[in-house]
Amino acid sequence: MNGGPVPRRSVLLTFDDGTDGLWKYADRILARHRMHGTIFLITGSMDKHRPYYLTWREIERMNRSGRWDFQSHTRAMHSVKQVDAAGNTGAPLMNRLWLKDEGRRENTSEYRARVLHDLAGSVKDIVDHGMPTPTMFAVPFSDGPGRQDADSTDSQARHLLKELFPLVMTDHSSVPLTAGRRSASAGLVQRVEVYARTTPDQMLTDVAKNVQVPADAHRPLFEPENWGGRQTRTSFDVFLGKAPSSARTPRYAKADYRPNSSVDWTDYGATALLGSLGNGTNQAALGVRTNSKEPVTVVITRSRATLLVNGYKVASRPLDAKSDHTVTVKVGRNTTTAYVDGLVKLSHVSDQPSDQLSGGITIRSGINRAGNQWPVFKSLDVSPLKDASRHG
Repeated sequence: MNGGPVPRRSVLLTFDDGTDGLWKYADRILARHRMHGTIFLITGSMDKHRPYYLTWREIERMNRSGRWDFQSHTRAMHSVKQVDAAGNTGAPLMNRLWLKDEGRRENTSEYRARVLHDLAGSVKDIVDHGMPTPTMFAVPFSDGPGRQDADSTDSQARHLLKELFPLVMTDHSSVPLTAGRRSASAGLVQRVEVYARTTPDQMLTDVAKNVQVPADAHRPLFEPENWGGRQTRTSFDVFLGKAPSSARTPRYAKADYRPNSSVDWTDYGATALLGSLGNGTNQAALGVRTNSKEPVTVVITRSRATLLVNGYKVASRPLDAKSDHTVTVKVGRNTTTAYVDGLVKLSHVSDQPSDQLSGGITIRSGINRAGNQWPVFKSLDVSPLKDASRHG
């Protein structure tokens, strides 16, 4: 996360809450395998509700072993409380609470003071027991972006967390920022959850999906298992020219290539050969910078190329009308340049910070009327730009 190297096949093992089983069971397993773990403590619960939670004496002994480090999971906000007059509940970190005696919700100043008091308290509890100042925080219940109610104070909560912790971890986020450059910039990392029912194969598969990979994929169309995102009740075969067999035939399909593993991609090129565009009523698209602050999409029909940025049209050019077109998109730090059939050029220069613009690729396919021929992705290739400095 600091930009330095790590050993191959590295993982960070994290455990939430600070339960007694970490001392009774996990510690001896880590010792056997000479491994290290991180515990996110609900510091106000330690020494209480025994034997469920650890004692501070146990924590201090675990710290001395060198097998553990201890981070914050709040002091006393790992709960749900009333957030409105109707009695609805929510996580205290992400919501302004209902003040029953006053018949109102907390105002912004009261919310900020309460949350900062709790977070600072959790840090003090850990430091007062002889451990280093925490630099990481795990969101209770992973009640983060996309997980809270419409009146969420998520953006304010994230701002408060960044005042105290360089790195925040969640299990659910609107953008899967696994460990890498983007997550370091955002200060937010999405973890892979492991439950009692999770098998070793499932865990390894989930971890593999979250490992950053280089922008170098020469036959991604032959890797259907690596495509995620919304495919609108279709199989991946729809992109290869096989029409959906569903009784309710969709007219649109979309898929992202390795969405969790490509959030750091930049300085790369993607080339697609699009076919079966002959009737003029269907379209295919190649997107880049997927899951970034500013995704860019090149939409191709039989006779026109359109460049979309964040879903808005920024350029459009006519094409020689034909059923097959080749699209090449070059993705630099801030510049995106698309070429269609090597002749037509569309480009966009972003004014957003470059560390928020990295991301992978998306393919889209659509028809205007049921029964129309679906476009075909005949080939697709992704590779690093040979001279990245020219495309910044």
